[in-house]
Amino acid sequence: MPAYETTATIESGGELRLSDVPFEPGTQVEVFVTPKRATSEEFVARWHQVCQAMRGELVGPEITDEEIQAEINAYRAGQ
Repeated sequence: MPAYETTATIESGGELRLSDVPFEPGTQVEVFVTPKRATSEEFVARWHQVCQAMRGELVGPEITDEEIQAEINAYRAGQ
């Protein structure tokens, strides 16, 4: 079955109008409406924002290599 993809803007009152579709008058069609997808540039920009926010949240107390090694040694010793 042929598919037809296009973009449109919701009008006042929630109306959606399509014109010049490649189907004969009287043809029953299925309609699936979703918000317009972001361009690849918009997606990358949003992804960088998410990564930046996550990096900011992951900052914790400073811990030295010596403290990490002491914790490893204690774990291995069964403490």
